[in-house]
Amino acid sequence: MACEYNIDICFARPGLDLGEPALLGREAGELLKSLLPGAILYMEEVEEEGHEVVIARLNGLAAWASEEQFLDWLDRRLPESWWMWIAGIKAEVILKEDAGPCRLRKRGIQRERA
Repeated sequence: MACEYNIDICFARPGLDLGEPALLGREAGELLKSLLPGAILYMEEVEEEGHEVVIARLNGLAAWASEEQFLDWLDRRLPESWWMWIAGIKAEVILKEDAGPCRLRKRGIQRERA
């Protein structure tokens, strides 16, 4: 079934030295764009007490039926090294009966058939 999703992921990486460029935002943005190519992505980057903090907000369409399915999907696709930087995930999956499969196919996502 088609759904709309709203996902917030907070990444935090310690140990930013003085004068060192903050790269977590760029790296997280590239990773999320490759995982969810059709998503709308908003990023907020801050530096706090020597830590890089990035909040990524994603919105789009997918074929998940629940937040749990999204988390299972993310668990299978997110590189293991990134899990240590995740400080929190908030996921909302809203089922859309009228979304139609065409938009999903255009984004490379196949609908699951019962």
